This record gives sequence, C-alpha cells and structure tokens, in this order.
Amino acid sequence: MTGYGGADLFLWGILPYVVLVIVVGGLIWRFRYDRFGWTTRSSELYESRLLRIGSPLFHFGLLVVIVGHVIGLLVPEAWTRALGVSDTLYHVTALSLGLVAGVCTL
Repeated sequence: MTGYGGADLFLWGILPYVVLVIVVGGLIWRFRYDRFGWTTRSSELYESRLLRIGSPLFHFGLLVVIVGHVIGLLVPEAWTRALGVSDTLYHVTALSLGLVAGVCTL
C-alpha cells in the first residue's frame, strides 16, 4: 500500500480545500462590502476592445472547464462503456476539449 508523500498530500489533499475556503471567503467579503461592484459595468467591459473579446472568452473557457470536471467526476465509467466509448477516445476527447477550454481561460 502506497501512501501520500509530502508534496502529494499538500497538492491533492490540502490545497484544494484551502482554495475553496479562500473563494467562499472572498465571495462573502465581496458581497458584504462591494455588493454593487458585481455588475458588468464595473469591469469596464465596453471601454476596452481587448476586454470585449477576452472577458467572454475567459468566462466561456471557465464554464467549459468546470462542466468538464463535473461530467468527468459524476459520469460513471459503466455509462461510457455502455455507449461504446473506449478509454482512449474518452481521454483524447477530454484532453482536446480541456486544452481548448484551458487556453480560452488562460
């Protein structure tokens, strides 16, 4: 039986929860102290040509990344096998869509 090493424990066992706490805490703080700063007008979306392109691209990429992870975690392997999807096809599709979504998010 193999155990977690120090770096693995931190990266996969601790860091995701630290990030989740920071995100939730930041959302609560921002809602409480900057409630009206959540509008698209505050992001100067229409004042910059690059933001007009980059903001929707970032949000689309982020949405695809999140949905991809949720689907990857919640869809059982038996379902993909029942549809005739091989492991290779599943991984190639996930990696190619993930790469496009990651580049959009970046």
